[in-house]
Parts: sequence; C-alpha cells; structure tokens
Amino acid sequence: MTEIPEHLLKRSKERRSAIGGGDDGGSDGPAEEGSAASAAVEATSAAAPAAAAPAAAVAVPETAPVPVPVRPEVAAALSRRKIPFWAMPVLAALPLWAYVYQATLEPAPSKELTPVELGGEIYVSSACASCHQADGGGSSAVPALTGVLEQFPDYRDQMVWVRLGSSGWQAYSDTYGATDTPIGGGGMPNFPTLSDQELAQVILYERVTFGGMEETGPEYEALLAIAEGTSTFASAGLGELTTAIGVDEAVLTGG
Repeated sequence: MTEIPEHLLKRSKERRSAIGGGDDGGSDGPAEEGSAASAAVEATSAAAPAAAAPAAAVAVPETAPVPVPVRPEVAAALSRRKIPFWAMPVLAALPLWAYVYQATLEPAPSKELTPVELGGEIYVSSACASCHQADGGGSSAVPALTGVLEQFPDYRDQMVWVRLGSSGWQAYSDTYGATDTPIGGGGMPNFPTLSDQELAQVILYERVTFGGMEETGPEYEALLAIAEGTSTFASAGLGELTTAIGVDEAVLTGG
C-alpha cells in the first residue's frame, strides 16, 4: 500500500473542514479514507507521466569498414602505363613496315624438273614400276629394262611398242624388238592416252636411267626435243623395225 505524505493528508482535512463548516474530530472515518484515496489517486496520476516517459535511446556510433590492403604487385600493375607513349607511332608504322618488308622478299625459286625426272614420275604413275620394278630389273614374267637399248636400238620403235602394247603390236607381228622376242601371254599394256611429250619423257627416263644411254648425240637430242614439246613423234617418223613390219603411221599421231 502506498504511504500518503502527511502534508497531503493535512491539506485534505482542511478542505473538508471548509466544506463541512466545522469540527473534523469525529469524521476521521470513511470520509478520511476517501480523502486519502483521492490523494493517492492524485499522487499516482502525477507520477504516471513520469513513469510512462520512455527511456532515451542510447546512440551507438557506426563503425567504418576496414579497407582491404592492396598487394604491392597489384598496385604496381594498376598504376603502370599500359602502352608507353613512344610506342604509339611505332605501332602505327608497323603495317607500312610489313608491306615494305614483304615487297623486298623474293619468291623461293621453284625447282623445275628435267624431262628425265618428269619421265620418272610418269614411270611410277602409269604403273610401269609395278611390272618392271622401281629399278627396272623386271621379274621372271616381265623383261628387265636394263637391256632396252639392245631390244629397241631405235627409240621410235620403242615408242610404237609402248603406245600400241602387245595386243596392238600383234596386228603386225608375233615378235617384238630387235631380238625378235615372242609376245608372252600377259603381254605389254598399251598407253594410248599418253601425249607425245609424256610418252617421250617416260621413254627417255627408261633409256637413260636403266639402259645407260648417253645424254648426248642425235638420238638423245631428237628424243629430248619431243619430251620438251618442241617436236612431235609424227615429225620423227617410224623406226626401221616398225617400218619393216608395216606399222601404220597413224599411230604416231595418237595420244
């Protein structure tokens, strides 16, 4: 129970005396208790606003974020100039320098094959090497080309033999070459699609590489002219052997 201050009780008693007009000696009962209650209410009402007042909020200072230190090499890279100022004109002149440099270069000299070397390529691509072997040594069923100069002393007769093949040659004779070699069962394939120049190149290759023909003299020069394209087989004509067996000169314009 709240204790009521003495001065409030006294003031309340004086007020009741003034209102009641007289002695307050016998009225200390219920009236005094009501007065005391009123005084208690007044005291409580006076204290309520003070109790209701909220406590002042305590301000908490904000903490600034701690900066993360930058590593030395990163700081150096960020502060470094990316392209030096003196390099800008150099970079701008690079395309011009490249153009001038390219213009001073000479194309690599292309190696031109000789007619004999071209004949060697035809010897392989036309499958001559598959029968006569890469070294011209032949086999038990195919004659070697090492004796081609004895078999065909005249290059023009060898030209007809290669162009006609054994089947075409048999229309004129059952033997071939200066040694009258019988035409075998397998026979020699014909090469009608080879041009005069290509045929001369492969014959030149066989006679020089395998037969040992000297790269000088009238026969070599005549065959070389056809291999280089400055002459034709038609202008060279038939050889002694092909003329003797009656080969048609029309075969000279084939290919």
